[in-house]
Amino acid sequence: MKPCNPLLALALLACAFFISGCGAALNPYHENFNCKAPAGDGRCLDTPEAYEEAVNPPSKDKEGARPQASTSSRHEVQETRYKLLSELLSEPKAPLLEPPKVLRVLLLPYRGANEELFMARHVYIKVEEARWVLTDLAEDK
Repeated sequence: MKPCNPLLALALLACAFFISGCGAALNPYHENFNCKAPAGDGRCLDTPEAYEEAVNPPSKDKEGARPQASTSSRHEVQETRYKLLSELLSEPKAPLLEPPKVLRVLLLPYRGANEELFMARHVYIKVEEARWVLTDLAEDK
């Protein structure tokens, strides 16, 4: 009988090791994800529960039940938002300063007259100056 090649034996052993599910040797992380939050350090919640609690915080009453927002209170909140928005829109126009228009130009690498190498870079060019808008001033343009 022919003696076994040590490299082949090592390869077979490695394959058996990886296939056998020796996860503890390959995976340094523990797979026990049970939350063990000490008292006063928060609570163990899954993502949907944590989101729901963030959106609708629990009430301070004895039962600890979350208050359910009624459709009438939601309607009142929406009406208040619309009222504030309409007041903002009906205010007299205030002058605004439109920012200047700036063009960003990419200069690719090139060689200078004295064999200098100029690398790629951006150059910013002001194309249009800042101007006032929503004013009562007659513009010359």
